[in-house]
Amino acid sequence: MRRLFAALLLLLPSAAAAYLVTSWHLAEDLIRPRNPENPDTSIPDGVDRVLRVERPDGAVIDTWVLLPTAPKPPRAVDTVVVLHGISDQKRTMISLGRRFQRHGVMAVLIDLRGHGLSSAVPITYGAREVEDIAAVLDAVEAEVAPVGEVGAYGPSYGAAVALQLPAGDRRVARVVAVAAFASMRRLVRPLLAQEWEAMAWLIPDALTDVLVDRAGALGGFDPDEASPQRRVAEAPASARMLVVHSRDDETIPYPQALDIVQSCGERCELLTLEGMNHHESLSNLELRRALHHFLVGEEWTGH
Repeated sequence: MRRLFAALLLLLPSAAAAYLVTSWHLAEDLIRPRNPENPDTSIPDGVDRVLRVERPDGAVIDTWVLLPTAPKPPRAVDTVVVLHGISDQKRTMISLGRRFQRHGVMAVLIDLRGHGLSSAVPITYGAREVEDIAAVLDAVEAEVAPVGEVGAYGPSYGAAVALQLPAGDRRVARVVAVAAFASMRRLVRPLLAQEWEAMAWLIPDALTDVLVDRAGALGGFDPDEASPQRRVAEAPASARMLVVHSRDDETIPYPQALDIVQSCGERCELLTLEGMNHHESLSNLELRRALHHFLVGEEWTGH
């Protein structure tokens, strides 16, 4: 028994060191830039202006502006900010940008920091991205055209960023957010459960807070600022937000959408999708119709 006890004592420092190293790497991965290794730098058809907006921390946000090619419908926003999901980029959203363009709305497609052609800096789950987007809108107004009333659309990670916009920028009056997380802290646990699957039970709940705090320290931001649930409650009463979420989302649990809407009050509408997983909820006919009606003010005809 004494030998066993002595052996355990010898193993404890190694186990503790492994635990610390593992948690450090997990925290680093949370804020790891998602830029592609060999990015496509070509400019798609329909893009009228390319802006490279420099931020005070040195990050550069790459942006495409698509000017409207038709009169604006009476109930449409003037400009739509189109965001993307995590590890994605604005290039995949070009078809949606062209759709807004054809329907009389200026589309602003943004590579969020750490994504696409923007700078390879830590991602911050909205804490800094909301300020980046405000700076992009300032640049569009200064160099391209007035933005007027602004709408925003985002899927998943982009949805969470979009929901945080109205609280900091009154130009953003309407938001459509699909499969958003309620806060960075609440996102991490389901992510770990997916990544580690059967081993997730070995990671105590307290560790998720440690990981989030460490990620914030490494990335130079306050993780508690990355909270759509808190920020929607701070939005102007005039802001309108459509929260879209599948009841069967396996990545971001449906109750997170319910909590966002509860905090949002009358500013928010909830559209519940049925029978769709996380990926399926991001692209489907019901969403396309709701998105078009909410931001363009017209029934979508499929064009």
